[in-house]
This record gives sequence, structure tokens and C-alpha cells, in this order.
Amino acid sequence: MKRLFLAATLFSAPAAAHVTLDPPQAVAGSYLRAAFRVPHGCGAAATERLVVQFPEGIVMARPMPVAGWRISIARAPLDPPVDNGHGGLIRERITGITWEGGSLPDEYYGEFVVMFQVPNRAGETLHWPVTQHCAGGATAAWVEIPQAGRRVTDYRYPAPTLRVVAPRPVGGN
Repeated sequence: MKRLFLAATLFSAPAAAHVTLDPPQAVAGSYLRAAFRVPHGCGAAATERLVVQFPEGIVMARPMPVAGWRISIARAPLDPPVDNGHGGLIRERITGITWEGGSLPDEYYGEFVVMFQVPNRAGETLHWPVTQHCAGGATAAWVEIPQAGRRVTDYRYPAPTLRVVAPRPVGGN
């Protein structure tokens, strides 16, 4: 029985050790600090670049610097522009963030942090395709988005997800 458990654990490791988003859920309309957790490299190769694609509905985000890594932000026009809540308009949305130039050895775990406003769409699950580029040209593309009726656990390389939940009612006892 122990051997069967060990074999099941070893063969399921890629699905269990994928890039994830922490926390896995957030309240609609809230501001969130979230971390893309990278638990390993590509085989034994160090991670040298992480490319995160942002889902529709995320307008702006602020990445946290990681010592030794450069950050670049990809944007696309917003048509129509949206109110920024401070009397101005946001004319572009974030489509992706890339961290590169550093090295995260396979034996270490790393977090790549962003802050953003969660779309006001309770009940939805947002998917964040992530491509992990490693030394020697190896890549791991965590980009699989579940089809209707399937679960994230049905996939070998699932994209990180964020469940958007409704705010809890405030009030009486």
C-alpha cells in the first residue's frame, strides 16, 4: 500500500506542484495583494523568467520588485476608457507582467507579487496563464484553462486561478 501511495504521489507531482496564485479567492471589487508561487524550476534548471498574462477585467496592477530581477509591463488600449476613481481616465489595461534577469534555482521556492483591484464579478473564476522560462531553454507553460464541466485538477499544466466571491453581508447580530 505504501508503494502504491508513493507511486501515485510521484506520478501526480507535476499537477500538484504547479505555479499557483495565493490567495486562491478574493472579494469582488476589493484590492488584493496576490503572489504567483513558483515551487520549482524546469527539471533541475533554474527559473530565469516568469511571464504572467492578465485576464480581462484587470485594468491596472502594480508588481512588487524582486531583488536581481527586471520587470516589464505589457499594456493594451481600453476602449472605452474607464474612470480611475480620482477624476481621471484609465486608457490602457495591463495584459501581462514579466519578471526576468534573475535566477531562482530549482531547489528554492519563489513568489512574484502583484497588487490589483479584483473585478466586480462575483461567481467568476479568473485564469492567469503563466509561462516559466528556465536555464538552458526549458519552459513550463502553466496555461491550461478548464473547459465547461472540467476541473483544474483534470489538467497537467493548469493556469493559476482566482475565485471571485461576493462580499459578506454587514449587519446585525
